[in-house]
Amino acid sequence: MKKIPVQEKAPLFDWSLLKKIVVVAIPSILQQSFISIGNIMIQSVINGFGAPVMAGYSAAVKLNNLIITSFTTIGNGISNFAAQNLGARQFSRIKEGFRAGLKMVWCLCIPFCILYIFFGRYVLLLFMEQSSSAAMATGQHFLWILSPFYFVVSAKLTADGILRGISAMRQFMAATFTDLILRVVLAFTLSGWTQSPIGIWCAWPIGWTIAMALSVSFYRRSLTGIQTSA
Repeated sequence: MKKIPVQEKAPLFDWSLLKKIVVVAIPSILQQSFISIGNIMIQSVINGFGAPVMAGYSAAVKLNNLIITSFTTIGNGISNFAAQNLGARQFSRIKEGFRAGLKMVWCLCIPFCILYIFFGRYVLLLFMEQSSSAAMATGQHFLWILSPFYFVVSAKLTADGILRGISAMRQFMAATFTDLILRVVLAFTLSGWTQSPIGIWCAWPIGWTIAMALSVSFYRRSLTGIQTSA
């Protein structure tokens, strides 16, 4: 590096750059922390319904995490894409990236929805060595309720990728924490109201839908604001 000719001496440490990194990194760190805490709290509610429900949920949530991880990975790629085009002032390409991201995640949603809704019993057996009828029913109910809403949560995670890429971290945190808080509160409320674990599963789609509306709205407003000020 020392042999590369430069006009000015490169600083060994840049505090302004560190600040920019921290602003983006801390919300993502907090997101993962809150997800872990929320999952522990939801697990405590699930445990109250007994071993069969715990076994069914344990298998079904692995299948759910498989597709959610895929959406998250695409969202991370879109985040990098948005950041690069923000720096290049190619705002139209950010919009194109969002639309392309939606097409990609929705193409994933279709086969997984079909698989989980119609063949959920068979894929659940991959994670259940000895399944009782109650455990199998629990896993199937979980997948039946959540699968149609993969189109919703995938749109949220795509919009979240744009928000991170354009450094709209306040908006990203607001939408994400709304989802996490709603999911926990509704899991306790609906499970008590229905006296059934189905109330817990319904907390996911409700949280996803509200958070998706926030994320997409924040994405449009933030990008419009950046274009106006540019």
